[in-house]
Amino acid sequence: MVTMLEITYLGEVIGELTFVSMSGQVWALPFLIYLNVVDTSGVNRWVLYSVITLLLMYPNPHPIQVGWNSRNSNTVRSRTVSAACYNMFVQTDGIISSNIYRSDDAPLYKRGNRSLLGIVCMNLVLYPLVKAYYVYRNKRRDRIWEGMSEEQRLAYLETTKDEGNKRLDFRFSH
Repeated sequence: MVTMLEITYLGEVIGELTFVSMSGQVWALPFLIYLNVVDTSGVNRWVLYSVITLLLMYPNPHPIQVGWNSRNSNTVRSRTVSAACYNMFVQTDGIISSNIYRSDDAPLYKRGNRSLLGIVCMNLVLYPLVKAYYVYRNKRRDRIWEGMSEEQRLAYLETTKDEGNKRLDFRFSH
């Protein structure tokens, strides 16, 4: 809970949502590598307890992602849909995660730990790709916006049918 509050505050203060959200994945990576590489059946129980406890203390980016989703939706209509979709994915995450550690994989849970390591590695690729996408979209809009004269911009603002994040003067948070 404390780390969740701290990274949420940090993300807002420095204005960097993507890489601060990724900190939970970076945090979990060494512990999951340890659980996958070391034969935990021969490890001191207190060492294993410490590794698992530290793994579970990861900074949870959920509040950052909820706010990020809301910011990038902009209008009430698209925010409602995106919030519902985000909530469905969070609920689906709970269902899927309850099947990662299974009784047929006990007691070392090698398959479950490999699955978690794969998910973390995939997320370490996805977060920078999301940032690159938002930076690209913002630069593209900047080129169009900067290419317009002041009169064209004012005419666009007065006559556009675009709403929310479809507007040329909207910039995605990342």
